[in-house]
Parts: sequence; C-alpha cells; structure tokens
Amino acid sequence: MKERVMKWLGTMIALGMIALLIGSIIEGNRIEQEKATEEKQQPVTEEKQTVRKYSPNEEAEAKKHAEEVTAPTEETQMEIQKVIPEFLKVYVPFDIENPNDFLKKSLPYVTDNLYKVLEQEQRRGTLTIVKTKVLNVELEPQKEGLEEQWWNADIEVEHTDQDGQTSTSTLAYIIKVNMIDGKWKIDDLAVRSRAWNS
Repeated sequence: MKERVMKWLGTMIALGMIALLIGSIIEGNRIEQEKATEEKQQPVTEEKQTVRKYSPNEEAEAKKHAEEVTAPTEETQMEIQKVIPEFLKVYVPFDIENPNDFLKKSLPYVTDNLYKVLEQEQRRGTLTIVKTKVLNVELEPQKEGLEEQWWNADIEVEHTDQDGQTSTSTLAYIIKVNMIDGKWKIDDLAVRSRAWNS
C-alpha cells in the first residue's frame, strides 16, 4: 500500500514538473512575441526585404593609423551581405508538409562540412506552428577577416499555426563564413543567445 502511494505521489510530482516546464516555455514565448510586437513599428511585406549594409571593417579602418591592418575590401563585404541573406531565405523557412525542403536549396551557400551537419538535422514543427517564412534579414559584422568572418543575423519571421493564424518573431543567429575556392560560404551557424549580444 505504501509503495503504491509513493508511486502515485512520484507520478503526480513528475506530471506537475512537466506542466510547469511547458507553462514556462509557453509564457516565455508569449512574452517574446509581445516584445517583438511592441518593437515593430510597421508591418514588413515579403516584397520589402531589406538588409542593412555595412562598410568594410569599420573598427579596423579606425585603428589603421596606429597599426597596419589588412581589412576586407568593400566588394568582399558586399558579397558576404548577399550570400548570408540568400542562405537564410532558404534555410529558415519551414513547412510541416515538406520539412527537409531547405537541405537541397542550402547546398550552393554552405561548405561541405556544414552540409553534412545539415543532413543530420531533424526538422519538426511545434505543437502549433506548421509554417515559417522569412520577412526581413538584418546583418551586423562581429569579426571580420580575409578568410573567415562572423556575422550576427536578426531574422524577422512570420509563423503560421494550424488554424491559419499568423504571428511574427525575431530569430537571432550568429553565422561563420569562410572563403572557399574564391567564394564566401556559410561554414557554421548557431542560435544567438543574449550572451552573444554585445
């Protein structure tokens, strides 16, 4: 009898912990969506996809008088600012009916090593979100070099739930690009947490 009560009590505690975890995740998502909605000034349409442009290695050029720094050219930076958004526009979108659609579309933009990693990626929808599309991409250089660079990307996305309702949010990534055979390719990417923000 005592064992049965202990098992029942343990089961109830475990279910309570799971309920608390799910509740905190839902509440966190709701708060993030509210913040994104408050910060959003005007709706962005799919046709109006903008990418903020940066001049080459602004910090390095400011220090150039103190020490000789080899800075990437403006042409290099412009190429990277084209490649990253093009990749994100094929990598980020999700459709529950074809979850691995991103894989073949990503091939021209990524290194062989990253492609092998992406092949292992198992994409699934959430309990509510069945489709995600990219609305806008903003880039900011983190670490610039001639052969390797790191960029922050803030991607505004629109989620569609199973009832057809839409909501927007911002995904934050950090992206590593490498020069491979004369072309910039994405070599690594990760979700950027608040710890990455400067």
